[in-house]
Amino acid sequence: MNMNHAQRLILSNQYEILSKLNPEKADYYHRCKTIVERGYCLQMLELEKEFGHLTEETCREVIDTLEMHHALKVSYENLPPEDQAQLAPSRLDFIGYARGYEKELADYVCYLLDVEKRFPDLGKCCAGLNSEIAMHDKYQRMLEEWRECPRQYKLSIQEIRNIVTA
Repeated sequence: MNMNHAQRLILSNQYEILSKLNPEKADYYHRCKTIVERGYCLQMLELEKEFGHLTEETCREVIDTLEMHHALKVSYENLPPEDQAQLAPSRLDFIGYARGYEKELADYVCYLLDVEKRFPDLGKCCAGLNSEIAMHDKYQRMLEEWRECPRQYKLSIQEIRNIVTA
């Protein structure tokens, strides 16, 4: 993180203000303030990690993943009961991304669900999502399969099964 002296002073002052506003995190903010004031480049890289960056393409992919899960649920609900009996509805649930491996993706989902209030029909909020394993690759395979379907909101049981097992 390259900052001039004025930017460092501004950021240092912001950390000071944050320490007053959030006394429970005061030690953390004082540490950040010291790093910025003294220009410890190695630790400033650590602070920079807190500023996420997702490309437009990645954001669209996450939205498409949530949209796909919505389409799976809608399609499943429109199937006849004998088809529904072939697949447990829990297999269609969006379980989120692994915070340990995919933090930026998980944070973006939280933003979409809790701040933007999008996809309320998924019945999830940020607190209810955290996969134990990395899911990005799995969701990409599922999206590829879903995009091949001619009617993405009127999926057959076989198409649903193909997507879920991708």
